[in-house]
Amino acid sequence: MLISGPALMLGIDSIQVAPDGVRLSMRQSNSFVCVMSEIYSSLRLFKVKKGKIVRNHHRPQFRISGKPASDELVATPAGLFPRANIHSVPEGARIHHRLNEVQLVAATVASFTLLPFVTNISPVPISGYVAYSYWKNAGKSNIGSFSTSWVVPPVPKTADGQILYIFNALVPNSFDGIFQPVLQFGATPAGGGNYWAAASWYIVGSHTYYTVPAQVEAGQNITGVMTYEGTEGSGSNLEYLWEAVFTGIPSTSLYIGTSEVFNYAYEALEIYTASGPSDLPTGSTMMANINIATQDGGHPTLNWTSVVDSADGFKIAVISSASIDGSVQITYP
Repeated sequence: MLISGPALMLGIDSIQVAPDGVRLSMRQSNSFVCVMSEIYSSLRLFKVKKGKIVRNHHRPQFRISGKPASDELVATPAGLFPRANIHSVPEGARIHHRLNEVQLVAATVASFTLLPFVTNISPVPISGYVAYSYWKNAGKSNIGSFSTSWVVPPVPKTADGQILYIFNALVPNSFDGIFQPVLQFGATPAGGGNYWAAASWYIVGSHTYYTVPAQVEAGQNITGVMTYEGTEGSGSNLEYLWEAVFTGIPSTSLYIGTSEVFNYAYEALEIYTASGPSDLPTGSTMMANINIATQDGGHPTLNWTSVVDSADGFKIAVISSASIDGSVQITYP
């Protein structure tokens, strides 16, 4: 989906898979389906396992060329896509996403090229965010770490295809991307089913990268952590290195390199295709132990701005705006 302002404006085109040890370089495009940050109509998803680095060299006007090898459409958890756009990447391979191609380089140094197809599909502005709070860092020192703990909610009474996402996240000023450790329910584009699972995601422009969802249980305490790891390169090649992971679930570790600074912090609930309260958990979820530190070691006051779909009975409340053990409560209808 697309959201303007402090939420996101993203797109997606095809689905890619990247195994252990993969390093990805990407540039942006535009096509649009439903993933954790929005609804798009064409998707580019990359499965990313522990130890992988995803690199984003910000290119707002990414253009792609080529055409699909097949017009056959296959059903994915996020909709119908050409079979030619769904790719499995061998273990140990590296992916380089350039202006008009995605190049996969195998561990043996043999390589081949995948050409994305041209698309003129326009994004439809549909938002799945029903309750979220955000804070912008206006200080001189950039965000250096952001963690949040919460208890996995009860499983919804009804399972009829709904997708639920609960997460803390970081977003750059451009609003063209989002980095997030995510608790999910349902068959998402990353996988899953009628159970809760944890995964880390990086969505930027038309590309989505994710770790394999790890199943978790209702009542389990989880902590999503994003940590700044330093820089690499210089000048126009400068990259900010980050890791997202759920504490104690190493398979959710996702490393990225991005040319953009993350200025916004989010706590959010996002839902798709839920037909009523029985498709949702009961009670409320406390996004607790919120800890945000800047790179100079400071702990700024978090002046959260909250947005909620109150017409459908959702509620969100900032319980504590402290950047050490702060909390935001999300209440279901």
